[in-house]
Amino acid sequence: MPDRTPPEAGQDRPLHALSLAQASALIGQQRITPLQLVQACAERVERLDGQTRAFVTPTLEAAVQAAHQATREIQCGDYRGPLHGIPLAHKDVFLTQGVRTTAHSRHLRDWVPQVSATLVTGLARLGAISLGKTACHEYAFGSPAVDDLFPPARNPWNLAHMPGSSSSGSAAAVAARFCMAATGTDTGGSIRHPAAACGLVGLKPTRHTYPMSGVIALAPSLDVAGFITRSALDQAVLWDAWHGSHVADVCQADVQRHALKGLRIGVPLDLWTHPDNGEPTHDPQIQACFERVLQTLQAEGAQVVSVRMPSQSEVVQAANTVIAYEAFGQLQQVWRDHPQDLGEGLQKKLAGAARLSAHDYHAARVQAEVWQQALSAVLGEQVDVLMWPGREALPETLEALMAQPTAPRSACNRLYSLTGHPALTCPIGLSSEGLPIAIQIGGALHDEARLLQVAHALAAAIAWQLPPLLD
Repeated sequence: MPDRTPPEAGQDRPLHALSLAQASALIGQQRITPLQLVQACAERVERLDGQTRAFVTPTLEAAVQAAHQATREIQCGDYRGPLHGIPLAHKDVFLTQGVRTTAHSRHLRDWVPQVSATLVTGLARLGAISLGKTACHEYAFGSPAVDDLFPPARNPWNLAHMPGSSSSGSAAAVAARFCMAATGTDTGGSIRHPAAACGLVGLKPTRHTYPMSGVIALAPSLDVAGFITRSALDQAVLWDAWHGSHVADVCQADVQRHALKGLRIGVPLDLWTHPDNGEPTHDPQIQACFERVLQTLQAEGAQVVSVRMPSQSEVVQAANTVIAYEAFGQLQQVWRDHPQDLGEGLQKKLAGAARLSAHDYHAARVQAEVWQQALSAVLGEQVDVLMWPGREALPETLEALMAQPTAPRSACNRLYSLTGHPALTCPIGLSSEGLPIAIQIGGALHDEARLLQVAHALAAAIAWQLPPLLD
């Protein structure tokens, strides 16, 4: 097998610090074993997860047993591909046969499903090894509260801060280098928002790209499954393993960053001020970092085009209406019959959702279809990708999140949730407080390959690497 190890890889690095792409290449070349890799990650979980609370239900003993088996298979020539022996984790809304699935709720604290989600089963078939189930917001809709049965995940960059929204434990686990990647779900930004808060790459693909069968639903018309990883290249390896494509090869061959030359980048008009009152819409550090990155991309040959986007306030209102209305349909029986099983944050959101009418919901759906057509036209005729910051503010403290559980968050993510277009967040720098700043890149329907290539080239252009955390 030719040596296709990413050039920055090295066996002198701690195994837990390897990226998924690096670890995959080394396993495929039999330079490391799945057992060595999984044992290194499991030891790190045991030593440090008491700080991050990334896992609700770790399955480390079973993971080590699976790693023994994977090591034997590879040594006997039965190599399944780039995910064979790679340690992952699953957001605790993915059903896992024989392992409890709680959705981070008292109501499901002892539920052990008899089947696994299709994505979980498929990843296992490809040889991936689960380290366990990660913390999330309750039913992917609530918000951390002091009365939660399970503690909320914390941000490895600063343990006093939140690691994002619903897929928070998955992001914390990947950022803390407990695993190489983790599954997540994104309904209004819940893959992209945690990735942005934790200095990671989160891809919300086009709807139905990854199967949702066996995933506890929130808003079925918007729910999307995907991954949080340490790099765009890691996302590409996962993408290729599932779809049988070669996006990772294209990313790695793009040493001169050709993905950026001639790229038409759409940036919304009036991005930095509220159209109604002229107030700033972003933290000044985020604006400055984003503008520096645009200058770097232009120096690499990209073009920046100003484009008109739908009003963000209208987008947020429509998205929140769809999410809340459909979520109430999923959870109303639990809310009415077992309110003591639900946390304060979720109860508040469901109480608000109960007041929505079918007319409100259908009006939001009609508006979403209009925006989908408009966005497809912009991406088909004016630009190749769209870019704006991945978060409007720096990750707040967990205390602040608990104090205002229903405050607006992930507003910048909502448009792609409504239209179904793929979108990716990736890190572009750090604030003066040492917290990550992210960019969001949106693309045409089913154009994930371009998003991954652009994100990989962007990371190379700004020389981004995830630094050691918790070490």
